[in-house]
Amino acid sequence: MENLTLKSEAIPKASEKDEADITQDTKPENDNEIFVPVKYNKEIRNLGINEAAELAQKGLKFEAIAADYESLKRIAQKSGKSVSEFLCALEEEKLRARKKELLDECGGNEEMADYVLGLEKNPETNLGFNELKAEFPNIKDISDLPPSVVENAKMKGTLLLDEYLRYRHNEKKNARRAATQSENNEALSVGSQTDRKGGTSPETAEFLKGLWR
Repeated sequence: MENLTLKSEAIPKASEKDEADITQDTKPENDNEIFVPVKYNKEIRNLGINEAAELAQKGLKFEAIAADYESLKRIAQKSGKSVSEFLCALEEEKLRARKKELLDECGGNEEMADYVLGLEKNPETNLGFNELKAEFPNIKDISDLPPSVVENAKMKGTLLLDEYLRYRHNEKKNARRAATQSENNEALSVGSQTDRKGGTSPETAEFLKGLWR
């Protein structure tokens, strides 16, 4: 009995403060908060309701495309690549083909082709493409613009919208000039034909007058 008393006295008792700290450390911050245990990579993670709901939504979305993903995975494996590697290879091939098209349009100017490619990748951060698209919704991509518009914007440091408006203005002026020139040519042609018929030429009129004098 004496030994038991000695052992009991030898074990230090936790103070009220220590007991309060232990209770506080193990007590959830919010008694009403609910956690959902999820096993991932051989580990258990306790997710809050909002996080668990978000992941559940992502899981449901993936189920909708799971069959397509499996097909993509099989195609990639046949090429000896992972899905990520296969998609990267497709993107690189598409970029090479697009650059070749741009080189043909830019007369072999590789710098200009690379510049346009950069604009196509990030049009919203280059030369105000979004502003232009807001004014002209029919323009869906920067490649829809005339090459001269993009080239002028790059060379002069102006916005695509400004250069496109100038381009349209010049096109209208050229169209009016061409229409006026066509009308003038037509008038000259009619006058020439009338002169050949002797209808209204001043010389012809004077000649006829002389005959009747």
